[in-house]
Amino acid sequence: MHDDSPRDPAAGPDAEVQPPKKKRRKRRLLLFGLPVVFILLLVVTVEMTSTSRFCSACHYMTPFFESWKTSSHKDVQCKVCHYPPGMKSFIRTKIEGLVMVGRYWTRLYVKSKPWAEIQDESCLRPGCHDRRLLEGKVEFGKVAFDHKAHFEDLKRGKKLRCTSCHSQIVQGEHITVTSASCFLCHFKDKTPQVLTGECAVCHRKDDLIALKDRFDHTPVFDNGYSCDKCHGRIVSGEGEVPKENCFKCHFENDRLEKYGDTDLMHRTHIATNKIECEQCHREIQHKIVKDIETIADCQGCHQGTHGAQKILYTGQGGKGVPHATPNVMLEKGLNCQGCHMFHAGSGRLERGGDTLTASGAACESCHGHGFDRILKNWENSTEKRLAEIKAISVKAAVDVQSAAGPKKKEAAALFDEARFNIDIVEKGKSVHNMAYSQELLTASLEKIREALAAAGSSYRPEATTLLNRETPNACLTCHAGIEEISPAVFGLQFSHRKHAVGQKLECKTCHSNVRRHGELTATKAFCATCHHREAKKSCGECHALQKTMFEGGALGEVAIPKDMMAEAGASCPDCHLDKAKKVIRPDGGACVACHDEKYRATYTEWRDGVRSRTDEVRSALHVLYKKPLTDLEKAEILKIEEALGTIDIDGSSGIHNYLFIDEYLTKMSGTIKSLSIGKVEKK
Repeated sequence: MHDDSPRDPAAGPDAEVQPPKKKRRKRRLLLFGLPVVFILLLVVTVEMTSTSRFCSACHYMTPFFESWKTSSHKDVQCKVCHYPPGMKSFIRTKIEGLVMVGRYWTRLYVKSKPWAEIQDESCLRPGCHDRRLLEGKVEFGKVAFDHKAHFEDLKRGKKLRCTSCHSQIVQGEHITVTSASCFLCHFKDKTPQVLTGECAVCHRKDDLIALKDRFDHTPVFDNGYSCDKCHGRIVSGEGEVPKENCFKCHFENDRLEKYGDTDLMHRTHIATNKIECEQCHREIQHKIVKDIETIADCQGCHQGTHGAQKILYTGQGGKGVPHATPNVMLEKGLNCQGCHMFHAGSGRLERGGDTLTASGAACESCHGHGFDRILKNWENSTEKRLAEIKAISVKAAVDVQSAAGPKKKEAAALFDEARFNIDIVEKGKSVHNMAYSQELLTASLEKIREALAAAGSSYRPEATTLLNRETPNACLTCHAGIEEISPAVFGLQFSHRKHAVGQKLECKTCHSNVRRHGELTATKAFCATCHHREAKKSCGECHALQKTMFEGGALGEVAIPKDMMAEAGASCPDCHLDKAKKVIRPDGGACVACHDEKYRATYTEWRDGVRSRTDEVRSALHVLYKKPLTDLEKAEILKIEEALGTIDIDGSSGIHNYLFIDEYLTKMSGTIKSLSIGKVEKK
């Protein structure tokens, strides 16, 4: 092959042939270009491995990456938290990034377990949480948490780290705080030095008092009760460390031999390696124990004697009741001693002793004044219901026992179930669960009816004191028996039975818990939307006081004469019905419908005059209240207060009987004046 490349004419035959310029350029490009490309590739690789997106390349990192994307740290790159600040960590980040690429392409990562240790320096770096220790307390749920107290002071002689509480142990959460971490420290062995027994460390007094819609703790604090008086069992678990847990990471005998050195274990795992507590310790739960076998500590002495009470309190075990209805206090973990550890005869509210008789005082000690009346309502209501259902069962027993035919056994079995429910309520005392007691008695009536039908009896008993299961009962957990109470509302007798049972109106129709528990929000006008729908009834059936005030009659010891309009033959509809026969509250315009125009002014004069004089009498009474009074004088003042109340309830401001009310107010003023003069003379 001939070399056609040009030669230097002056060169000899043995002269070296020089490569062409184009080839020399290629060699130089390769010599310098390959390192540059390698460096660029290295830089790109290092930079890519520094991004959070690269972390999701390995499939087992996907859950962590997804939780990070929705967390409060989503705008912070993974490397910022997982490596502390400083040049050493920066270099380590880059090197480990390259190692991760190699592990990814060789698929070595498949056989490994994801693990991360977050240094405190990462959290406390400038621009992140560097001021957290200076910001005071923060809200965690309903707990005021102080980072400074936990981070700077030794807890149980151990130094805590950020990840002692903030850890990746909740599915779907990233570097979150779990209450399990709190409970492990605060309830492990219940060491007094860390105030584990002091509920107020987390449950603040002001917060508990503010939750009045759930339970008003004011009486609890006023009487100085300890929390365990009601909440006896609120911890589940011991937080122990099974030795088997060590085998998750270790297998060396020399390490396992140090299992009992707790100081070394905590120093190595928490302070040095930032291991989460739950990796070694079993969980401690802080919760309300709803197991009657656990909270009914009385069974230690009274074995098998409170079976009926247990059925009522747990709301299950009766016959024919389709669903469980546990007492709300069982749901809150209240134990038997919460109500029964009161001396019956000492007159004091104190724990301990031999007598375990519960009374209304036990209710009021926690719930406040007035709950004694609720207890009495429960007892009275249950007595009526038991008396009625027992009378029915006695009469039905004759037909069931004398039954013949193929369904005799069925009838007897149904009747026995009815008697079982009745006995549970009678022996277990309905106060342990009023709502469930009502369910049991209602089921008893149904069982008796089924038994009578199976026995071929024509007897079909009806109970008037039992509520049917369609009756609204959201409030009946506490206010069972309310259908037997008929209080005075707007001066009228209000029947809960007619409205709640007969009309099936829900409690919220008239009451609200928004501002105050059980506040009456219904108004006269609201009541009138139903009661004035048909004006066929006599007004006096509901408005008895107004009728007496207008038509005359006796009101206690006071004789009321007829109003001049009543004497002239006027009646309620003449003023209280408009042209469309709609019930109205009349004004001066109603007067001029029959009289001349000047009566409009007369109406206003009478109304304003009575209101003004009523205010004057009340002001004079307030002056008397500040002076010492004899029992006789107090009785006179009480009569005046009742009279003023009667005028207020009448609601007409004197229009129903102006002459009488004007004279009545004059007598009141005279009585007050004589009492005042008497006091001056005594001085």
